[in-house]
Amino acid sequence: MTTFTPAVNDIYEQIVEVTGPSGILTGDDVLSRSCDPLSVKPTQASMIVRPGDTEQLAKVVGLCALSNQPMVVHGGRTGVAGGAYSDADDVVISLERMNKIEDICMASQTAVVQAGVTLEALQNAVQARGLFYPVDLGSKGSATLGGTIATNAGGNRVIRWGMTRQNILGIEAVLADGTVVSSLGRLLKNNTGYDLKHLFIGSEGTFGIVTRAVVKLVPLPSTHYVAFVSVPSFDKVIALLALARRLPILSAFEVMWSDFYTLAVPDASSKGPVPPGQPYYVLIEGLGYNEAADQMVFNEFLEEALSSDLLVDAVVAGSEKQCQDFWRVREGTEVIVREMSPFIAFDISVEIPAVEAYLSAVREALRTSYPHARFVTFGHLGDNNIHLGITVGPNTHDVAQHVEQLVYDALPAFGGAITAEHGIGRFKKAFMREQKSSGEMEVMRRMRTAMDPARLMNREVMF
Repeated sequence: MTTFTPAVNDIYEQIVEVTGPSGILTGDDVLSRSCDPLSVKPTQASMIVRPGDTEQLAKVVGLCALSNQPMVVHGGRTGVAGGAYSDADDVVISLERMNKIEDICMASQTAVVQAGVTLEALQNAVQARGLFYPVDLGSKGSATLGGTIATNAGGNRVIRWGMTRQNILGIEAVLADGTVVSSLGRLLKNNTGYDLKHLFIGSEGTFGIVTRAVVKLVPLPSTHYVAFVSVPSFDKVIALLALARRLPILSAFEVMWSDFYTLAVPDASSKGPVPPGQPYYVLIEGLGYNEAADQMVFNEFLEEALSSDLLVDAVVAGSEKQCQDFWRVREGTEVIVREMSPFIAFDISVEIPAVEAYLSAVREALRTSYPHARFVTFGHLGDNNIHLGITVGPNTHDVAQHVEQLVYDALPAFGGAITAEHGIGRFKKAFMREQKSSGEMEVMRRMRTAMDPARLMNREVMF
């Protein structure tokens, strides 16, 4: 039997009237849920509320607002910036029951989707209709559409189709007082007043809870080419990227440093896509619609790269299974968790020509303070996005703030930003002031105060 303080018990009874008993979790059912995908971090909250639709959600949020009750929003809990962390006095609102794909329109190539739908479920549903939702993440089986909208998630194919922001046409959201804002337009061109969807995309749940969205779709690609190559220098990686950008079918350009490749494929000499021993490895993907033309341009690209001495080794996937095998090397985050824990994950953004100089500065700064520091480096280079995993030993989490400071202090000199796609969450908010001007921070404060005067929604997120 879960016991509450009188105030919490009162709101509990009111919420039960809205959602029914199955719409609320308490006690061990709350603690058994981890809010961090990289470590076991039990959820702390008085209850988890699981509305079944927008109407229920609006009523629940309205009740919380009347009681001055702080709320934290949960999607798939795959974020690594601490956005799903909560405190014991919070009410967690999970959108897991709002998981319907309401409509797929072939003519406009759009879909109306509830926020609790996973990316994988969305991709599978539209694929059956010959369509494709191009936002793609390693965690797509758990990551929800609402979560990716709240963080403006990027992923593997930004170089072709852009961030989540570029793939959303309309949004419905519930504000901090329970007001429902519905702007679910399907129009590609609409200049009628403010484009409200952009207020919520990337706001990390601080302006409201996204409940439904209209997503843009594209025709399902019918050709798929993946090459895995090794490259002898960073200058040649940049030259290879420039050459790859000429490919009309280019969908991904994923760079792995040797520290990543040797960790992800420890027996690379016999089991890796290409032999070890080079400083850089690149996965290059093309998705298209014309088998003869696409194969020709992809092969011509690789031949030109080889003849220009940009590559040491190259292998092209000979089947869809091999395509997936190559991607599994790139998405081997479970290996990082197993081999490097405890570690700190970073997703910084740096101007492409400065990436190697920035990384050298970071490694030097870290090894000055932590001689045994280990690194793993990979990312979406064409999008300026580099992921770093850093461990300095068993006490890594104890010195996390100092490690983060060293990583972030080097960024301004190289035109960088502390997050490219994961967001600020709780973990990075201490560094926001170093990233934003006083004017930018003031505008952000005014907007947040206007949308949520009592600061009830995701109160510890962002700033």
